[in-house]
Amino acid sequence: MNLHLKEFNIPKEILKWGDSKPAHQRQHIGTHIDCYNLSTIELPSEIDVKVIDVRNLDIIDVDILDKISIEEESFIIFRTGYLEKYGYGSEKYFNTEGSPYLTNELVDKLLDFKVKLIGIDLSGIQHGKDHVIIDKYIESKGAYVVENICNLDKVDSDFKASLNWIQSEGATAIKVEIETKSSVNK
Repeated sequence: MNLHLKEFNIPKEILKWGDSKPAHQRQHIGTHIDCYNLSTIELPSEIDVKVIDVRNLDIIDVDILDKISIEEESFIIFRTGYLEKYGYGSEKYFNTEGSPYLTNELVDKLLDFKVKLIGIDLSGIQHGKDHVIIDKYIESKGAYVVENICNLDKVDSDFKASLNWIQSEGATAIKVEIETKSSVNK
């Protein structure tokens, strides 16, 4: 099962917008890793994934980790349900006013656990002016944010995934492909 948006999942008007922009901006379309500090990303080709269901929460705080085991070097994905409910590219999806976000305390706790990737089925784990600030902060700690993850309704909460990405010099985002390693379905 793929957890990344493919070209046919992306509305034509967004692809057209991307074609009119510099390459580093176009990379922010679809599922991608943010790397505003332009660091060289080194990720494993396989990674343990944990999906945390946070649907119906507006503020995703550190207490969500109560009774959840987090492994070092893992990939934690937050399922808000936004991509499923509104569809990638819709006005509601990109209108971040009122959409869920991760608190700074939660991010710090995940970094304390030494997670490698923090993912979400939204256009960011925080919004507005805080979006780039939190992405840069996480990157400075050796971890990265993955945005616009799809098909979270079709996987279990724990699984192993393979990662494939190509980093372009000077790009502030890296397209990433995320595939489950086994047949996982709900």
